[in-house]
Amino acid sequence: MSRYSDVRDEPLAKFLSPIKGYEATLPIPLEESISFVSDFFDGIRDYVFVAKHNCKYPADGLKQDESASIYLYTMQFDIEPSLYKILNSALRNKNRQQLKPWFPFLKLFLSALYKIPSCAKTVWRGICNVDMSSMYPTGHKFVWWGVSSCTSNLEVLNSDQFLGNHGMRTLFSIECRNGKPIGSHSYFENKEHEVILMPGSYFEVMSQLNLEDGLHIIHLKEMEPPITFVKPPFAHLTPTPKPMEKPSILTPIMSKPNKQPLSMKNADHVVSVKTKPQTTQHYSSTKTDNSPKPKSIKSIHIKPPTGKRY
Repeated sequence: MSRYSDVRDEPLAKFLSPIKGYEATLPIPLEESISFVSDFFDGIRDYVFVAKHNCKYPADGLKQDESASIYLYTMQFDIEPSLYKILNSALRNKNRQQLKPWFPFLKLFLSALYKIPSCAKTVWRGICNVDMSSMYPTGHKFVWWGVSSCTSNLEVLNSDQFLGNHGMRTLFSIECRNGKPIGSHSYFENKEHEVILMPGSYFEVMSQLNLEDGLHIIHLKEMEPPITFVKPPFAHLTPTPKPMEKPSILTPIMSKPNKQPLSMKNADHVVSVKTKPQTTQHYSSTKTDNSPKPKSIKSIHIKPPTGKRY
Protein backbone atom coordinates (compact mmCIF):
# COMPACT_ATOMS: atom_id res chain seq x y z
CA MET A 1 0.00 0.00 0.00
CA SER A 2 1.22 3.54 -0.82
CA ARG A 3 0.31 6.98 0.51
CA TYR A 4 -2.13 7.38 -2.40
CA SER A 5 -4.11 4.27 -1.49
CA ASP A 6 -4.06 4.75 2.29
CA VAL A 7 -7.79 5.40 2.50
CA ARG A 8 -9.38 2.09 3.47
CA ASP A 9 -9.14 2.67 7.23
CA GLU A 10 -10.81 6.10 7.29
CA PRO A 11 -13.65 6.09 9.90
CA LEU A 12 -16.71 7.17 7.89
CA ALA A 13 -19.67 6.12 10.04
CA LYS A 14 -19.27 8.77 12.74
CA PHE A 15 -17.36 12.00 13.29
CA LEU A 16 -14.43 11.76 15.68
CA SER A 17 -13.54 14.39 18.27
CA PRO A 18 -11.78 17.45 16.82
CA ILE A 19 -7.99 17.45 16.96
CA LYS A 20 -6.59 20.22 19.11
CA GLY A 21 -3.89 20.86 21.66
CA TYR A 22 -0.90 20.28 19.39
CA GLU A 23 -1.03 23.92 18.25
CA ALA A 24 0.09 25.03 21.73
CA THR A 25 3.26 22.95 21.43
CA LEU A 26 6.44 25.00 21.07
CA PRO A 27 8.27 24.27 17.81
CA ILE A 28 11.38 22.14 18.29
CA PRO A 29 13.91 20.64 15.85
CA LEU A 30 12.76 17.70 13.77
CA GLU A 31 15.19 15.34 15.50
CA GLU A 32 13.62 16.12 18.86
CA SER A 33 10.03 16.07 17.64
CA ILE A 34 10.44 12.60 16.14
CA SER A 35 12.09 11.20 19.29
CA PHE A 36 8.67 10.95 20.97
CA VAL A 37 7.52 8.40 18.36
CA SER A 38 10.84 6.82 17.38
CA ASP A 39 9.95 3.50 19.04
CA PHE A 40 7.41 2.86 16.27
CA PHE A 41 10.17 2.71 13.64
CA ASP A 42 13.45 1.03 12.82
CA GLY A 43 16.27 3.54 12.33
CA ILE A 44 14.12 6.61 11.75
CA ARG A 45 16.94 8.93 12.85
CA ASP A 46 18.81 7.97 9.67
CA TYR A 47 15.84 9.06 7.57
CA VAL A 48 15.61 12.32 9.53
CA PHE A 49 19.29 13.03 8.75
CA VAL A 50 18.70 12.46 5.03
CA ALA A 51 15.56 14.63 5.05
CA LYS A 52 17.29 17.58 6.73
CA HIS A 53 20.36 17.31 4.49
CA ASN A 54 18.17 17.48 1.37
CA CYS A 55 16.07 20.38 2.65
CA LYS A 56 18.78 22.96 3.32
CA TYR A 57 17.26 25.49 0.94
CA PRO A 58 13.49 24.97 1.09
CA ALA A 59 10.93 26.68 -1.12
CA ASP A 60 7.70 28.48 -0.13
CA GLY A 61 9.31 30.35 2.77
CA LEU A 62 9.51 27.19 4.90
CA LYS A 63 12.19 26.59 7.49
CA GLN A 64 14.53 23.64 7.04
CA ASP A 65 12.86 21.51 9.73
CA GLU A 66 9.40 22.27 8.35
CA SER A 67 10.35 21.24 4.81
CA ALA A 68 12.17 18.17 6.15
CA SER A 69 9.03 17.06 8.01
CA ILE A 70 7.16 16.88 4.67
CA TYR A 71 10.13 15.15 3.06
CA LEU A 72 10.12 12.56 5.85
CA TYR A 73 6.38 11.98 5.38
CA THR A 74 6.92 11.13 1.70
CA MET A 75 9.77 8.65 2.29
CA GLN A 76 9.12 4.94 1.93
CA PHE A 77 11.15 3.24 4.67
CA ASP A 78 13.07 0.07 3.74
CA ILE A 79 11.76 -1.62 6.88
CA GLU A 80 8.04 -1.00 7.35
CA PRO A 81 6.12 0.79 8.66
CA SER A 82 6.80 4.11 6.99
CA LEU A 83 6.00 7.29 8.89
CA TYR A 84 2.78 8.10 7.00
CA LYS A 85 1.17 4.81 8.07
CA ILE A 86 1.66 5.29 11.81
CA LEU A 87 0.85 8.99 11.66
CA ASN A 88 -2.43 8.39 9.81
CA SER A 89 -3.34 5.57 12.16
CA ALA A 90 -2.98 7.97 15.10
CA LEU A 91 -4.99 10.71 13.35
CA ARG A 92 -7.84 8.23 12.76
CA ASN A 93 -7.85 6.81 16.28
CA LYS A 94 -10.94 7.82 18.25
CA ASN A 95 -8.81 7.78 21.40
CA ARG A 96 -7.20 11.18 21.01
CA GLN A 97 -4.69 10.38 23.78
CA GLN A 98 -2.91 8.17 21.23
CA LEU A 99 -2.16 11.27 19.18
CA LYS A 100 -0.34 13.20 21.90
CA PRO A 101 3.15 11.78 21.24
CA TRP A 102 2.76 13.15 17.70
CA PHE A 103 2.03 16.73 18.82
CA PRO A 104 5.60 18.05 18.33
CA PHE A 105 5.83 16.54 14.86
CA LEU A 106 2.33 17.75 13.93
CA LYS A 107 3.34 21.26 14.95
CA LEU A 108 6.19 21.23 12.42
CA PHE A 109 4.36 19.28 9.72
CA LEU A 110 1.08 21.22 9.70
CA SER A 111 2.90 24.56 10.08
CA ALA A 112 4.79 23.65 6.91
CA LEU A 113 1.64 22.68 5.01
CA TYR A 114 -0.19 25.85 6.06
CA LYS A 115 2.64 27.97 4.63
CA ILE A 116 2.44 26.35 1.20
CA PRO A 117 0.04 28.25 -1.09
CA SER A 118 -3.20 26.34 -1.56
CA CYS A 119 -4.53 25.21 -4.92
CA ALA A 120 -8.07 24.51 -6.10
CA LYS A 121 -8.08 21.79 -8.74
CA THR A 122 -9.10 18.21 -9.48
CA VAL A 123 -6.81 15.67 -7.85
CA TRP A 124 -6.87 11.88 -7.78
CA ARG A 125 -6.20 8.99 -5.45
CA GLY A 126 -7.01 5.31 -5.79
CA ILE A 127 -6.85 1.86 -4.29
CA CYS A 128 -6.65 -1.48 -6.10
CA ASN A 129 -8.36 -4.82 -5.37
CA VAL A 130 -11.35 -3.28 -3.60
CA ASP A 131 -14.71 -1.70 -4.46
CA MET A 132 -15.42 1.12 -1.97
CA SER A 133 -18.49 2.54 -3.73
CA SER A 134 -20.91 1.20 -1.09
CA MET A 135 -19.03 3.18 1.58
CA TYR A 136 -19.44 6.45 -0.34
CA PRO A 137 -23.10 6.79 -1.40
CA THR A 138 -24.05 9.92 -3.33
CA GLY A 139 -24.87 12.79 -0.98
CA HIS A 140 -22.84 11.40 1.92
CA LYS A 141 -20.77 14.00 3.81
CA PHE A 142 -17.72 12.86 5.72
CA VAL A 143 -14.27 13.71 7.06
CA TRP A 144 -10.94 12.24 6.04
CA TRP A 145 -8.89 12.42 9.23
CA GLY A 146 -5.60 11.20 7.81
CA VAL A 147 -3.13 13.09 5.66
CA SER A 148 -4.55 12.46 2.18
CA SER A 149 -1.93 12.11 -0.56
CA CYS A 150 -3.32 12.72 -4.05
CA THR A 151 -1.87 13.42 -7.47
CA SER A 152 -2.81 16.10 -9.97
CA ASN A 153 -1.62 13.82 -12.81
CA LEU A 154 -3.89 10.83 -13.38
CA GLU A 155 -1.18 8.99 -15.29
CA VAL A 156 0.77 8.55 -12.05
CA LEU A 157 -1.90 6.09 -10.84
CA ASN A 158 -1.52 3.85 -13.90
CA SER A 159 1.36 2.12 -12.16
CA ASP A 160 0.52 -1.19 -10.50
CA GLN A 161 2.16 0.27 -7.40
CA PHE A 162 -0.81 2.61 -7.06
CA LEU A 163 -4.02 1.80 -8.96
CA GLY A 164 -3.07 -0.17 -12.05
CA ASN A 165 -5.16 -0.87 -15.14
CA HIS A 166 -6.80 -4.21 -14.37
CA GLY A 167 -9.11 -5.80 -11.85
CA MET A 168 -11.30 -4.31 -9.17
CA ARG A 169 -10.27 -0.75 -8.33
CA THR A 170 -11.64 2.40 -6.72
CA LEU A 171 -10.62 5.80 -8.07
CA PHE A 172 -11.46 9.04 -6.25
CA SER A 173 -11.84 12.16 -8.38
CA ILE A 174 -11.65 15.06 -5.92
CA GLU A 175 -12.48 18.73 -6.44
CA CYS A 176 -10.19 20.18 -3.79
CA ARG A 177 -10.20 23.77 -2.58
CA ASN A 178 -7.26 23.72 -0.16
CA GLY A 179 -4.79 21.32 -1.76
CA LYS A 180 -1.10 21.66 -0.87
CA PRO A 181 1.32 20.93 -3.74
CA ILE A 182 4.41 19.50 -2.05
CA GLY A 183 6.62 18.67 -5.04
CA SER A 184 9.32 21.07 -3.84
CA HIS A 185 9.50 19.27 -0.49
CA SER A 186 9.01 15.63 -1.51
CA TYR A 187 11.53 12.80 -1.59
CA PHE A 188 10.22 12.13 -5.11
CA GLU A 189 10.46 15.83 -6.03
CA ASN A 190 7.75 16.54 -8.60
CA LYS A 191 7.64 13.14 -10.30
CA GLU A 192 4.40 12.19 -8.55
CA HIS A 193 2.74 15.63 -8.78
CA GLU A 194 1.68 15.10 -5.17
CA VAL A 195 -0.99 17.29 -3.58
CA ILE A 196 -1.82 16.83 0.09
CA LEU A 197 -5.32 17.34 1.47
CA MET A 198 -5.10 18.45 5.07
CA PRO A 199 -6.19 16.22 7.97
CA GLY A 200 -9.80 16.98 8.85
CA SER A 201 -10.82 17.84 5.29
CA TYR A 202 -14.59 17.67 4.75
CA PHE A 203 -16.19 16.24 1.59
CA GLU A 204 -19.48 15.44 -0.09
CA VAL A 205 -19.98 12.55 -2.51
CA MET A 206 -21.30 14.13 -5.72
CA SER A 207 -21.69 11.04 -7.93
CA GLN A 208 -20.41 7.57 -8.80
CA LEU A 209 -19.57 5.70 -11.97
CA ASN A 210 -19.16 1.92 -12.05
CA LEU A 211 -17.47 0.61 -15.19
CA GLU A 212 -17.57 -2.94 -16.58
CA ASP A 213 -13.84 -3.46 -16.25
CA GLY A 214 -14.04 -3.30 -12.43
CA LEU A 215 -13.16 0.37 -12.09
CA HIS A 216 -15.38 2.31 -9.67
CA ILE A 217 -15.05 6.10 -9.86
CA ILE A 218 -16.25 8.23 -6.93
CA HIS A 219 -16.55 11.98 -7.43
CA LEU A 220 -15.89 14.01 -4.26
CA LYS A 221 -16.06 17.73 -3.61
CA GLU A 222 -14.23 19.41 -0.74
CA MET A 223 -16.68 21.50 1.28
CA GLU A 224 -16.46 24.20 3.93
CA PRO A 225 -16.54 22.23 7.20
CA PRO A 226 -19.35 22.94 9.69
CA ILE A 227 -16.75 23.13 12.50
CA THR A 228 -12.97 23.18 12.71
CA PHE A 229 -12.08 19.49 12.79
CA VAL A 230 -8.33 20.11 13.15
CA LYS A 231 -7.10 23.29 14.81
CA PRO A 232 -4.67 25.40 12.75
CA PRO A 233 -1.05 25.26 13.94
CA PHE A 234 -0.68 28.99 14.48
CA ALA A 235 -2.24 30.66 17.49
CA HIS A 236 -3.10 33.84 15.56
CA LEU A 237 -5.37 31.85 13.25
CA THR A 238 -7.83 31.20 16.07
CA PRO A 239 -7.92 34.32 18.24
CA THR A 240 -9.59 34.02 21.63
CA PRO A 241 -12.38 36.59 22.03
CA LYS A 242 -11.63 39.23 24.66
CA PRO A 243 -14.03 41.57 26.50
CA MET A 244 -14.34 45.11 25.20
CA GLU A 245 -11.87 47.45 26.86
CA LYS A 246 -11.92 51.20 27.17
CA PRO A 247 -10.30 52.62 24.02
CA SER A 248 -6.92 54.27 24.31
CA ILE A 249 -4.32 55.58 21.91
CA LEU A 250 -2.81 52.10 21.75
CA THR A 251 -6.12 50.25 21.47
CA PRO A 252 -7.78 49.75 18.06
CA ILE A 253 -11.10 51.63 17.84
CA MET A 254 -14.03 49.58 16.59
CA SER A 255 -17.32 50.99 15.39
CA LYS A 256 -19.37 48.83 17.76
CA PRO A 257 -18.71 47.37 21.22
CA ASN A 258 -17.85 43.72 21.77
CA LYS A 259 -16.44 43.23 18.28
CA GLN A 260 -13.09 41.66 17.47
CA PRO A 261 -10.75 43.07 14.78
CA LEU A 262 -11.78 41.92 11.34
CA SER A 263 -9.90 38.78 10.22
CA MET A 264 -9.08 38.20 6.59
CA LYS A 265 -8.54 34.55 5.58
CA ASN A 266 -6.67 33.24 2.65
CA ALA A 267 -5.70 29.60 2.12
CA ASP A 268 -2.75 29.74 4.47
CA HIS A 269 -2.97 32.70 6.80
CA VAL A 270 -5.36 34.79 8.77
CA VAL A 271 -4.36 38.43 9.04
CA SER A 272 -5.95 40.79 11.52
CA VAL A 273 -6.73 44.12 9.88
CA LYS A 274 -6.93 47.04 12.29
CA THR A 275 -7.56 50.74 11.71
CA LYS A 276 -5.97 53.71 13.40
CA PRO A 277 -7.91 56.75 14.56
CA GLN A 278 -6.89 59.89 12.69
CA THR A 279 -6.20 61.77 15.92
CA THR A 280 -5.56 60.95 19.53
CA GLN A 281 -9.20 61.68 20.33
CA HIS A 282 -11.07 58.68 21.83
CA TYR A 283 -14.39 57.57 20.47
CA SER A 284 -17.08 56.29 22.74
CA SER A 285 -19.31 53.37 21.82
CA THR A 286 -22.38 55.67 21.92
CA LYS A 287 -22.41 57.80 18.77
CA THR A 288 -24.09 61.14 18.12
CA ASP A 289 -24.61 62.95 14.85
CA ASN A 290 -21.74 65.35 15.61
CA SER A 291 -19.25 62.83 16.95
CA PRO A 292 -16.21 62.00 14.83
CA LYS A 293 -16.14 58.55 13.27
CA PRO A 294 -13.18 56.24 12.88
CA LYS A 295 -12.05 55.11 9.49
CA SER A 296 -13.94 52.17 8.07
CA ILE A 297 -12.33 48.81 7.97
CA LYS A 298 -11.32 47.72 4.51
CA SER A 299 -10.46 44.28 3.33
CA ILE A 300 -6.88 43.92 2.32
CA HIS A 301 -5.83 41.09 0.07
CA ILE A 302 -2.49 39.74 1.14
CA LYS A 303 -0.84 37.32 -1.22
CA PRO A 304 0.80 34.35 0.54
CA PRO A 305 4.52 33.92 -0.01
CA THR A 306 5.40 31.89 -3.05
CA GLY A 307 8.41 29.93 -3.97
CA LYS A 308 9.36 27.76 -6.86
CA ARG A 309 6.25 25.89 -7.93
CA TYR A 310 5.58 23.43 -10.70
